[in-house]
Amino acid sequence: MRKVFRIFILAVLLGLLSCGRQDPVGAFSGEIKDWVYEVFDGSVVSNGVEGEIRLILRQTPDGMLANMTFEHPEIKTMSREGKWEVGDGERQIRFDDGREPSLYFLIKRGLRFAFQTKAGLSNDDGSPVLLMRNIGLSRKSSYPVKISFDEEREVRVKGGGSDLEMKGEWSWAGSLIVVSAKFPALENGLGQDQDMETYKYFLKWDESKGKDLILDKMVVMRPFRKGDGAKRQSWMSSLIFDEKPRLVPISSP
Repeated sequence: MRKVFRIFILAVLLGLLSCGRQDPVGAFSGEIKDWVYEVFDGSVVSNGVEGEIRLILRQTPDGMLANMTFEHPEIKTMSREGKWEVGDGERQIRFDDGREPSLYFLIKRGLRFAFQTKAGLSNDDGSPVLLMRNIGLSRKSSYPVKISFDEEREVRVKGGGSDLEMKGEWSWAGSLIVVSAKFPALENGLGQDQDMETYKYFLKWDESKGKDLILDKMVVMRPFRKGDGAKRQSWMSSLIFDEKPRLVPISSP
């Protein structure tokens, strides 16, 4: 009797697991919202006097552009133009104007962002310089995205700010569906395939609407090479959504 009971419990558990790990089939579409114009405001106390910092990061057809202004009662107002990119869990802002420091880091700390340099940047009391996103001045944009789940765990991704189609595969990671895809490889002047970014989408079934997928986060992996030519994979950026995008099933064309 006890053996039969154990078999029954095992069958129930397997049934629950199978329900929670329903394989995705077909095409799903939705929208991804991302910041395209971000304004960060903060202050720094130097020599007992408070100065104001404003950092603006933009995504434009001409690239990722940055502007920083610094106002201080004892120092002439300074404005610097540069570019920014996403590094290993942080944003790197570079100013190529001959002034130092030329490299800054913007690191998320809860609702605030630590603004740092390699040598360190702090207030008179040693506390870190913190910036806050100015929601009223910052702007988001929406990008349609379509993920198609084909046979043999193959997957196609289109949209998200690009007209090109990415191809890859998907797998289970606990209760999450992990889609890993990249753009078609380009050939460089030497006839060798150029390393391309890998896009990873972490999805889960919506518990209230079992047919919809929720996009939990997106990670972009960029391949780098060491000095000896050996390849190493580095975390380029991770986009965690405040409002989780919903992907609904659609009829494939």
